[in-house]
Order: sequence, then structure tokens, then C-alpha cells
Amino acid sequence: MNDKRTIPGRPRELAYALLIWLLVGSAVVAAPRVFTFIRLIEVWIADFRLVVMAPEVPPHPDIVLVTVTEDTLAAFPYRSPLDRAFLAGLLQRLQAAGVRAVAIDILFDQPTEAAKDTALAEVVADYPVPLVVAWADLGDGLTKAQVRHLENYLPGVRKAYANLVRDDFDGVVRGLFAGRRTETGIRRGLAGALAEMLGAKPPRSHIALDYRLGQEGKPPFKAFPAHTVALLPPAWFKDKVVLIGADLPHQDRHRTPLATVFGARQGTLNGTAIHAQALAQLLEGRLRPASGLGLEALVAALLALFGLALGRLELALALKAGLGGGLAVLTVALSFALFAAGGPAIPVFAPILGLAAAAGIGTALAARRQRAEKRFIRSAFTRYVSPALVAELQKNPARLELGGERRELSFIFSDIAGFTTLSEQTDPEVLVAALNRYLSGMSDVVMAHGGTVDKYIGDAVVAFFGAPLEQPDHAARALAAALDMDAFARDFEARCAADGLAFGITRIGVHSGTVTVGNFGSESRFDYTAIGDAMNTAARLESLNKHLGTRICISQAVAGSLAPEAVRPVGDLVLKGRREALTVFEPLTPEVSASSALECYRQAYRHLAEERPAEARELFAELCRSEPDDNLAALHLARLEAGESGTRIVMTEK
Repeated sequence: MNDKRTIPGRPRELAYALLIWLLVGSAVVAAPRVFTFIRLIEVWIADFRLVVMAPEVPPHPDIVLVTVTEDTLAAFPYRSPLDRAFLAGLLQRLQAAGVRAVAIDILFDQPTEAAKDTALAEVVADYPVPLVVAWADLGDGLTKAQVRHLENYLPGVRKAYANLVRDDFDGVVRGLFAGRRTETGIRRGLAGALAEMLGAKPPRSHIALDYRLGQEGKPPFKAFPAHTVALLPPAWFKDKVVLIGADLPHQDRHRTPLATVFGARQGTLNGTAIHAQALAQLLEGRLRPASGLGLEALVAALLALFGLALGRLELALALKAGLGGGLAVLTVALSFALFAAGGPAIPVFAPILGLAAAAGIGTALAARRQRAEKRFIRSAFTRYVSPALVAELQKNPARLELGGERRELSFIFSDIAGFTTLSEQTDPEVLVAALNRYLSGMSDVVMAHGGTVDKYIGDAVVAFFGAPLEQPDHAARALAAALDMDAFARDFEARCAADGLAFGITRIGVHSGTVTVGNFGSESRFDYTAIGDAMNTAARLESLNKHLGTRICISQAVAGSLAPEAVRPVGDLVLKGRREALTVFEPLTPEVSASSALECYRQAYRHLAEERPAEARELFAELCRSEPDDNLAALHLARLEAGESGTRIVMTEK
């Protein structure tokens, strides 16, 4: 009866949950860095959030773009390099207009016409306001000759990298280029260098660009074609920071996060416009904090924890899915709200995947535990009740509700003679071990015949047949079980005797009757049992054995469903406290049924029932001489010798 299958203990469950939590959280943090498709979705969400949450602002009051367009280039005999005399004149006009600072997003990496190069160099050399020009080096694909020309041309003017931070996997510009360490120190990016010259703090490392949108579909910065500046009012440039660069359809064009909402055409900007976004961000101090690995791990851990908890809840799968979906939506909403409040752009797709994975694993673990509990309960429950009852309860859980029904059942009540004395004289460990083996064996016999072990009362076994599943042959089953229980008990007594333990004989009573059977008890604790006089009668029949010298007594209600040759009559016994007699029989083993002495007993009993005491006495006396161990024959002979007659026996003891 030992069953080693157990339900995982609470410490082990907690260890499993902690391990899963750590694994899921780690996988969430690593996933965007390992799986490209997850990273693509994550950055798309981040871009969408950036654009949707970006404020719509009027044109920047301090930053103006002066762009070289196709119309500008049409006035020159060659497109590239840009006419430097034109640039010199443009700078002079901006100076005259009273600009605050100028950045030139044009790379002077090769000589042009000497006179024009000199003209630009002279204007730049004496420029009265902060001026930054574009720079690049060998790491950006320039030749040594180009780098050498950049170093020697426009000496004394601050030069800064015109680089943009593009993501390697999709080429979208999402970052502000902070600069690069060179042999002469840190050379900053164009926006950072100009911001520093204007008194703002430049970034120490690459940071995320915080794009701004213009109002009513207009750009966030005023932009004027370079060739029109001479015609525009100087006041439009007074105290402005001017960025000069190209705005050409197939040159220096870069995809930005704006494309997620506005499409590739509107979401692709020229490099100068992107530098303007970066400069505005630095001048306004909008340095959005990075999410960082720690924050990503925290979000992943929280959602994984929520997912595990959700999976362990005893809810319908659809409701779990709804709650999980709601939590995912809440996560996205909180990330948008945090971003709108100036917080970091936290990842959401991978953590939501982690939430789903943790919830799925939690649900699987809960289902595994429920299966283990069912196995455990079934294993434990079948030690006390028949497998039929367990199967019926699993198929029809409503039977676990309080209540009962009237039904005819057959009952077995067994008890061990002299067990109280045995318990007082035997070492407790020896006694408990023997009693457990005995009760296990007796229960196995009951359940092998389809019965239910109702309860143990000390050393007594109470069982019934005919419920919860109806058994039309419940009486025959009960009698067959009683005979097998007796056989087991005899063998058990013999084995105990061989071990030096005087285990008493087992007496058994069997009776059939109508009772109420069902679940009785409280709402929190109840038993499937039967209530009625029939069970008490079985117990009284068991106790009769010690007065009759028998091992099994059955009632007329049981014997009536059996063949006459399967039993022999005992008498009409009036139990103590009763008025009506109960006809009692002794079931016969196959050996006794084949005995020639059985017919002698039946004939003697007929004489007894017919009130012919002399004939009955003669036959019982003969039977006692031939079968000295027949206690029933000896009982009736003693009654007849005491002057009693008939089959009615009034019991003075229980």
C-alpha cells in the first residue's frame, strides 16, 4: 500500500518558481540583443511612441536652416564642391544680419578654385560669432589626402564631426553623435560643439534624439534656400543660430523614427535638419535618461513575476488570457506615460513576451500540480474507499456536495477478539505495524469485491456494498468479501503466531437493509457514509459470534439472496434491547459444504424448528461426537439439555 508519488513541497515549488523567474527575466533582457526580429519590433514600438508622444511645436525661435537646394546649385557651373565664393558671401550677409552663431554642415575635404578658397578662408578667419564647420576622418571613409586638406584648410576654426548615429540593423537615425577621441583629444559632434560654444553642456556619450514635430504639418525649423538669403529681411536672421547644409533629393538623406507614423517620404530628413533637432535638444537641456540594463531587468522581472502569479491563479484560461492582455496593455500605457513625462524609453515587447511565457509556464506548473494532487488524492482516497467511488466522484463532482439518498446496501462489520488485551501486552511499535498490515489486507479484500471501506473503529473494519454505484448483487458481494476476509484473517493469525504474536480471531457480521447514504458532515469536512439501523445490525451480528462460537454471522436479508446450500441456519435470535427476532445464518466454506456432517446438522435443526426436541437432541449429540469443533451443534445441544426448545434464542448480552 506504500505510494511514493507525492505532491511537490512548498520549498521545492518556491525554488522552481524562483528559477523560472530568473530564467524568464534573463531571457527577456537578452532577447532583443540576440533575436533581430524582437529588436526590430521593439525599436518600431519605441519609434512609434517617440513620434506619437512628441509635442507639436511652432518653428524654433532661435534656430534657422539655410539650405543648398537644386535651385541653388543651378546657378553654378559645377555642382560639387559648392562654390566657396558663394559661401563666403553668404556668411558675410549672415554676419551683417547679426546672427548669433553658424554651423556649416559641408565638408571641405578638397581644394577648389584658389581665389574662391581664399575668399572663404578670409571670411571665416575673422568671423565674429561662434562658427563650427564639418569634420570627418579616416574612420569615416576619407582618404589621407582629404583628411590632410581638412586639417590645413580653415585653420583656427572649430571643426566637429558631422556624423549621425544610425542603427546598424535598419539604418534609422535615432541617436545624437557625441564625438570621438582623437590624437589631439575629444572632437565633438557638430551639434555638441556648437551647443558648447553657446554655453550649453555637450553630451559625453551618444544619446537618443528626442525629435520634435512642427504644428499643422509644418517643419519645426524655419528653412530658407541659400540663394534667397540676399533677398530676405536681415531681421529674419538676427540673433539666430544658423545651420548651413544641403537639402537635396538624393544626397545626405536619412531615415528617422518619424517614418513609423508619416511614412518613408516624410520620415526621411536631410542631415542638417537632424543636426538642428540635436542642437535644439541640447540647448533646451532635453537629455532624456537612458533606460539602462538595470531598468530593463526590473521591468522584465516584474512582468515575469506577474506572469507566474497569473499562471498559478485558479481561473479559467480565457479569464487568464484577458487578465494577461490587460496587463500587457497597461504596461504599454505606462511606458507611454513615463515617456511623456520625460522618463526613459523602456522596452515593452520583450517584457510582454516574458509575461506571456511566465504565465504559460505558471499555468503549466499549476496544471502539473493539480495532476499531482489528483494522483495523490486518488492514491490516498483509494486506501479507504473503492476505486469505483473515486472514479464516480471524479466523473460526477456533484456527489461531493452534502446530502444523501435512501438505498438498500449490504454491510460488513469485523472485529478482532481480545484486541484490548493484546494491545496492553504488546509493544506499541509491533502492534501498530501488525494492525496496519491487517487493516490494509482486510481493506484490499473489500475493495477487490467492489465494496467501500467506510471507516476503521480501532481494530474494527466497517464496509458497505451497493454505493456509490448501484450493485444489484450487493448481498452476494458482501458475503463473498466476508468469506475472503475470514480466509485472510485466518492466514494472518497463523503468520502472527509464527512470529510469536497472539493475534486474536476475526469475527464478522453481515447484514442488508435500507439506509441513507451520502455525504454527511460540515461544509468544510464531511465523509461519504451510511446512516441507519442496518449498519448497527451488522455490528450486533458481529458480536453474536463470540456467544455462538462462530466466525461469521449473516442475517436472513443476506442469506435470502443466496442458494440454500451456501449457508446453515443458526436460529431466530432476539438481540438485547429488541423484541423481534432476527434470523441468523452461518455462511459455509466450500470444505464445510461438502462435509457429510452438514446434512446431519440440517436435519437436527429441522427437528428443533418443528419442536421435536428429543430427535433434535439425538442428532446434535451425534454431531458433537463426530465434529467436536462444531460450536453451533454444541450450543444447541446445551440448550436442549437445559430444557430449551425451538429456534428462538433470547440474547441477554450484546
